[in-house]
Amino acid sequence: MNEGVQPPQAGQPMTTSRPDALSSRIARTMERALREALDNPSRVSYGALAISVAISSLRGFGSFRELGQLVVEVLAFAVWIHVWVQRRAGSDPTGRRPMTILLAFLGPLLLSTMAARDLMFTLVAVSLLPQFFTYLPLPVAASSFIPMFVASEYSHTMAVLGHPNGFPWGSLVIRGLTVIAIGVCFKVLAMQFEERSRLQASLASAERKAGVLEERQRLAREIHDTLAQGFASIIVHLERTEQLNHLDGSPAKGHIDLARSVAREGLEESRRMMAALRPEILEQRGLTEALGRVCQEWSRRTGIESRLSITGKPEPLHPEIEFTILRGVQEGLTNVARHSGAHTTAVTLSYMEDLIVLDVQDDGKGFVPIEGGPSGYGLHGMRERVEGLQGSLQVESVLGEGTTVSLTLPVLRPAAGEAHAQGAA
Repeated sequence: MNEGVQPPQAGQPMTTSRPDALSSRIARTMERALREALDNPSRVSYGALAISVAISSLRGFGSFRELGQLVVEVLAFAVWIHVWVQRRAGSDPTGRRPMTILLAFLGPLLLSTMAARDLMFTLVAVSLLPQFFTYLPLPVAASSFIPMFVASEYSHTMAVLGHPNGFPWGSLVIRGLTVIAIGVCFKVLAMQFEERSRLQASLASAERKAGVLEERQRLAREIHDTLAQGFASIIVHLERTEQLNHLDGSPAKGHIDLARSVAREGLEESRRMMAALRPEILEQRGLTEALGRVCQEWSRRTGIESRLSITGKPEPLHPEIEFTILRGVQEGLTNVARHSGAHTTAVTLSYMEDLIVLDVQDDGKGFVPIEGGPSGYGLHGMRERVEGLQGSLQVESVLGEGTTVSLTLPVLRPAAGEAHAQGAA
């Protein structure tokens, strides 16, 4: 936290840099593009075939016979693409039937006759590589391209011998596109592995948080059903005993009063423990309504104006997240009343796609932040709670301009079992 950092304006959501989120979006975009190519192979293959025919035609033909042969071969290969796609999509989705394997060998063999005449037709083979190696058994996919390897090397050799002083630009384009296509496939796989690892880590963390929440709710129910009920019962019986026996002048009166006082203290402590495990205000109201009630009550009590702003679309959150946000608002407002000397306070809750951000900003006297030092606001416990939920808490202040406490948490939504547990509690 640097000295002189200007706090964000009230009512504006705090923007957060998310390299992991950007990487995930890029991975999903590349995966969708690759999946689109694999799910619609005819579009890619027809496009590559059209480009190859166009470039080959610009070079001219030695005779009408050569032109006629190319037309027949192109039409035959176009028919093969149609049959291949239909076979893959409907008749044999596994790619292991004999007719499918025969088609897998026939297509590259037909394509190799065109590639032997012009190296540009190798571009069509590049469009077939992902389809073959993701659909067919590996030995079939690898061996079916042997005719293409031979034809492309033959075409390349003839091109070099025909123009010994020229640079083989066609070979450069084909080989470059091949390397790029293979590299993109590997990059997509690597990003998918990284995304899967991140999701597994998030799932494990969410499961741990769910276990903690379940244990908190179990403790709250146990305290309510045992300690609280027991203390309340003791108080009732002691008061009933005093009414029945008229112990005003009895030596037992002091002991009964002491026992009743201890029982009441135990009951109050039990209630405080239940409130700490799950605040009653969240049980009775939603998060935004509970925050509005807290801000309103705090302003009435302190005389400091407090404005609550909600940005984004409110949605139900994991109870642990809601609990932490509520405690963050309470802690932030308490520190404003104790230390800031502020006249107004702005509380902003921002719902984002995968984050929820809470800002508590005041116009008080501020202070000079110390890099790596304590904030001086008694937020150590809150910081530990937030970091335990994989979030972050920052305190930014400018001397004479006020202080902003920013709390950022991941969006965790409640599961059905947790919602049922909340209702039971």
